[in-house]
Amino acid sequence: MKDKAYEEITKGGEAEKILGSRVYQEAFTKVKSNIIEAMQSSPLSDEVTHNRLVIALQTLNQIERALTDIMQTGKMAKIQVSDNVK
Repeated sequence: MKDKAYEEITKGGEAEKILGSRVYQEAFTKVKSNIIEAMQSSPLSDEVTHNRLVIALQTLNQIERALTDIMQTGKMAKIQVSDNVK
């Protein structure tokens, strides 16, 4: 059990570093804005392109949510470990 908690703490710290990284934030913002620009410039009649862009945007958001979840899980594991040490 402790090994799993320490693994979650480590992974959570790594996810927090990624999410807090200027490079990651810049890349995320750029990719997201490129997808949105492509959606805005694609003709409404082009449903295939529109659907693919929506999927790309959803996937990008899922990646960020997954990293946030890993970070939060790590923070919770850290609290649990520190409570068990007391």
